[in-house]
Amino acid sequence: MTNEHEITFLDSFAADTIVVPQVIDNLINDLKRMSYPKDDIDEIILSMDEAITNAIQETVRKEETTRTADDNERRKITIRYSIREDNFDATIIDHGKGLDLSRLKGFVPNIDSSNYYDQIVKYASESEKNRLTVRVNGKEITLKGIGVGLKVILAFMDSVSIDLIDKERVLANSVSEFTDGTILNLNRRRRYTA
Repeated sequence: MTNEHEITFLDSFAADTIVVPQVIDNLINDLKRMSYPKDDIDEIILSMDEAITNAIQETVRKEETTRTADDNERRKITIRYSIREDNFDATIIDHGKGLDLSRLKGFVPNIDSSNYYDQIVKYASESEKNRLTVRVNGKEITLKGIGVGLKVILAFMDSVSIDLIDKERVLANSVSEFTDGTILNLNRRRRYTA
């Protein structure tokens, strides 16, 4: 949908990397139509490429471990974005297993480690924690470390929220084998002038 003040996009795709260039090309064209400068476009594209690729990989990985003989069709990912004159907002929904919370949730610097100093810097990084919200079935949790992909996305977005959905118990307080997806929301204000 397009009006002079906003362009919106919403579609679902089979979890296949062939959709990445298709969506990215469409996004580039939409950002240009809204007169976003090249620096804004480049940063948004890097974040969206990373997010879409991760969603596809997680969905495919989950499919490979749970596929049955009755499954003929790839599960889908859904991509939505909205571009306004001063703001970009996107949501990507996948059917993967989500973040490895057991690895990220309990990270504490280990004094006996050879990279203890690096661990302290990582642990103390308040800028990432202030821009990243992670919820499991609506309950916010705190992460003590994140992967490179999320670091790339956070570098270029003002805020990122990740909702992990558990289809077994809507009020579960941890990710289980029933976890069936991630809702990733990215948001940023326009940073550069044309």
